[in-house]
Amino acid sequence: MRQHSLVFRMALLQQALAAALIVVFSGSAIWLTGRTLERQELNNLTNTAERIAGGIGREWREEQDLARGAQAALEEDHPEGITLDVFDARGGRVYSSGPRQGLPPREERRQVRTPIADGGWVIATSSTRRQRSAMEALGMALLLTGIPLFVIVTAASRTVARRALRPLSRMAAEAELASESGIVTTLGRPGDPAEIENLSESFRRLLARLERVAEAERHFTNDAAHELRTPLTVVSGELEYALASPDLAERHRSGLRSAEQRVRALSDLVEALLLLRRADPPHTGMQDEFVPVNLGDLVRETGRELLNATPERAKDLQIEAEDEILVAGHGVLLGSAIRNLLSNALKFTRPGERVEVEVFAEDSACCVVVEDAGRGIAPDQRERVFDPFYRDPEARASHDGFGLGLHILRQVARAHGGEVVALESVLGGARFELRLPAWAPRA
Repeated sequence: MRQHSLVFRMALLQQALAAALIVVFSGSAIWLTGRTLERQELNNLTNTAERIAGGIGREWREEQDLARGAQAALEEDHPEGITLDVFDARGGRVYSSGPRQGLPPREERRQVRTPIADGGWVIATSSTRRQRSAMEALGMALLLTGIPLFVIVTAASRTVARRALRPLSRMAAEAELASESGIVTTLGRPGDPAEIENLSESFRRLLARLERVAEAERHFTNDAAHELRTPLTVVSGELEYALASPDLAERHRSGLRSAEQRVRALSDLVEALLLLRRADPPHTGMQDEFVPVNLGDLVRETGRELLNATPERAKDLQIEAEDEILVAGHGVLLGSAIRNLLSNALKFTRPGERVEVEVFAEDSACCVVVEDAGRGIAPDQRERVFDPFYRDPEARASHDGFGLGLHILRQVARAHGGEVVALESVLGGARFELRLPAWAPRA
């Protein structure tokens, strides 16, 4: 179902209201005018019939004959547009002011019957065609007036709605800037309507509360990670010292070696948490620390480090990097992101399965593309793999880790104004595309 904007809905509501008002006003005007004209014509017809009946009564008394009296009275006073018929007391027509075939149809007549003083009566008949013509002219005039009025309302309604909702649009833009920069700014301005002011105040309180919660979470994670660093370093050193002892029994050595691996994994987790906090872009202000970083050199150096640790994968990793691929960034964070990207590709492929890395510049962006011939990532998992601590069941069963590598990668990318996505590779496995803005000297 299509979602319409509030401006569209308000404009549509104004148009509907204008159309309803035009229709109600026009209908009321036509009805009232018709009733008024009908009453005026009926009063006019009644007054005319009474006047003629009085004149016929006077002439009748002089002429001593109703027909001659009616003829004499109507010769002196014959109103235009009205047909008069004179009847005697027995109901016989004695005089008519017009031919019968000239009368309008019965449904278009209006008649009034008035008695004559000495007997008989007068029937005055008029046509309703003039009233109908007047009503048709009025309806046409209202139609010709209502259509332009509705067109004007339609044209102006969107402008009026947009102007009325301008404070909301401004608040939405300010909220979007706050979400991008991570800085809670004041929403709304003095002079805004009361409803907008109440809404902006509610948003300010909500954003301030969220900021306090986020700040507390960042401090807790950072402090906890720092506090864990020292004891983990001490435990790791003690385990290495114990393993170096030649007097250590072999049955104890395997257990200590397993404990050492677990401690090293915990140390990696602590370092990852610290790195994650540094990569939280809205609160680090690290753009001031950005310097030109050569992505090509960074990828090549990281590849050499990983191959030194896993020399059996030397033939599987292929790196093609241009010489000068410069981005503005934080060298340590970018190095960690690239390391996570390459180690993840080597980790989820077996010896003999290729991992191809390409670094190149494209328009105003610098790209690092990593493809592998592994098992790939299911389409419905390609966004979830960037969630913190997320690992699919197969990864949990076959590989150690905490599920923070790709999340850190995305955090670092976004902290540098870039993005990373997971796609399907032509090699059969996964394809990761990291895009970062190219470096440009500041003015």
